[in-house]
Amino acid sequence: MVKMKLSLTKNIIGAEFIQDGLLASNQGEYFKCYKAYPLSSGLLEENFDGNSSEQYFNKISDLLTRLPNYFEGQIIFVRRKLQSEIPGFETRLYFFEKVKKPESYSHLKSVLSEIKMKPFELLRSDWDLLLSSYFGHDILDKNVPDVVWEKDHLRVGSDTIKALSMTELPQLTWKGCFQDLFEFNDEFLLSFKLEIPDRQKIRKKLETKRRVSHALSITSSLEVKNIESNSVLHSSEETLERILVGKETLFEISVAVILNSSKDKTNASAHDFERVMSGIGNAGLFKEGVGTLTVFKSHIPTNKTLNIRKTPILSSNLVEILPLFLDYSRSNDSSSLELRSRCLEKSHLNLFSKENLNYNAFICGSSGSGKSFLMSSILISQFKDEPQSRLCIFDVGGSYKKIITQYGGQSITLSLTEAHSLIATYLKNTVVTKNGFFKTLIELLCGSGKHITHSHFVAIDDLLSDFENEYLSIKSLIRKANDKEEKCYHDIALWLKPHVHFDDTSERHDLKTLINSQISAFDFKSLDSSPIIQKVTIFLLSELLWKDLEKGTYPKTLIVFDEVWRFFALSKSFLEEMYRTLRKYKAGIVSITQNLADYGDDAFSKMIFATSYTKIFLQDGATREFLKQSFDLSNSDIERVLSVSSQKPKYSEFFVLSDMSQVFRLYPDPAFYELAQTENIARDNQI
Repeated sequence: MVKMKLSLTKNIIGAEFIQDGLLASNQGEYFKCYKAYPLSSGLLEENFDGNSSEQYFNKISDLLTRLPNYFEGQIIFVRRKLQSEIPGFETRLYFFEKVKKPESYSHLKSVLSEIKMKPFELLRSDWDLLLSSYFGHDILDKNVPDVVWEKDHLRVGSDTIKALSMTELPQLTWKGCFQDLFEFNDEFLLSFKLEIPDRQKIRKKLETKRRVSHALSITSSLEVKNIESNSVLHSSEETLERILVGKETLFEISVAVILNSSKDKTNASAHDFERVMSGIGNAGLFKEGVGTLTVFKSHIPTNKTLNIRKTPILSSNLVEILPLFLDYSRSNDSSSLELRSRCLEKSHLNLFSKENLNYNAFICGSSGSGKSFLMSSILISQFKDEPQSRLCIFDVGGSYKKIITQYGGQSITLSLTEAHSLIATYLKNTVVTKNGFFKTLIELLCGSGKHITHSHFVAIDDLLSDFENEYLSIKSLIRKANDKEEKCYHDIALWLKPHVHFDDTSERHDLKTLINSQISAFDFKSLDSSPIIQKVTIFLLSELLWKDLEKGTYPKTLIVFDEVWRFFALSKSFLEEMYRTLRKYKAGIVSITQNLADYGDDAFSKMIFATSYTKIFLQDGATREFLKQSFDLSNSDIERVLSVSSQKPKYSEFFVLSDMSQVFRLYPDPAFYELAQTENIARDNQI
């Protein structure tokens, strides 16, 4: 006699998709359904230990306490592998709530909106994708697969399905105790089923148990100082007090993990899940044997929960084990910059995100930490996201030359001759105005420094007033200065004498083309022998860039100052104006430095910090004391910054502070590795 194996699929799937955001069960019950991304754990302190975490969990607990009697809901946490050369995952949350009618109010959606989770109605495509996590990818092609029950597992085609369920709740600690499970580096489905039994019946039942407990106990309830631990009362006494005094709600939950893959992989993952969740108090996830089918079926949306797998838990403890948080960041708009969190979750960092208050950023890290490598990744991402972006780079060493050339831009290593030609070209094509640029230009040519007194500043203003709306001649300015009687004028004439050659230098049209190029890079290393010309050139290019921004030629502009801050000593007011007003021109500045002290005096540093929405620290980017004093970071965020590390050549970590704190990992794909290795890797020894 041949033993027949029958498909169980139709009996297992108890739901029918009715419309967007609505399912119906085989029993005619309706369920509202939503999808959302998890919240970033970077919103709260590391390990959820701190005031922000405490307040946030209390808020969620209060919201859960207000849910109505007989509430039935389900949270499904699905982690899927990304189809990418870079390893990673993308996690989605699915929410289901039983309602009386299709038009009924959703209490669960209200809770999700209150905690800023942004729920969206589940679409048919979302429902099919969710079912594929249970039954395999054939269901995406509208093919309902056969499910065969084989003792301690289910089989769909060549794949094996195993179920694990939680037997007991943790007793020793709660906060973050399931995070290792949520951040497990593999594909899986985790289901939380939640029910609220009749509150009145529960109170009467607990009160009865309390009276019995008191009758049998010689210990007074007044001896209880902390019902969370070391209690001398029966558990029913503790629960009743938390419900009556703490206004908590008692839930009944059922937790299961569903694994669906090849036989060997499923067995290995099931073993790893048991290992990860063992040893946390008395809690544990354990593989189901003959109960696999019933547990599997009970955790498909709209199906009934197994009473034998229900566990009571109070709301304040429930919120601390719900799969709501994950180590990742997707608060920014998506971009081509492929980043991962430490648990390999797909993460977003977009300097031009509409969520950002401004588009400025700074990057700080020690030599060899990978600053230029990270910046190159951001640049390539920007090129891909917005091909018409304007990019202008000022650096010392030409770290970006190869990337600029790759994307059709122009780069130049400025020699002294070319710098002279650039300055002369500008002077021959721009009339003197009152905007302060020419005043700073003359101050820079005079050498800047303490030798220039207030009298000299006044004298420069006076001399320039004679050239207003005219082209500036250095020789003419010197003659006018020598005609004056005051010594300060004669000083200016003396300091400007080495620069009279600007009047005789021919303008260069090729430099004008370079300046106006969509993508350009200027290397100032060859000007180290002439600090004055170096500073003047950088300042001049910044002014030209500013004028171009005012014209609105490009949809987005990114300006990079890489290790050139020492050249801006006399142009702080100009830079401050740029920092504060660039957003309205859809532009941003990224400043890169090895030492935050390079920004100069404390007031200017604080301006840069305050007007840079995105703050990035690489390995050894700042000391604990500096982070505390200059940024007033919490101890948790400081620990995040100091924990940044790298594994060469696999990935590089960096910490980002914006509206949240997050440690990102940058995994270079092969194409970018090839593009960057000859310059940035050689320079920064990053990868």
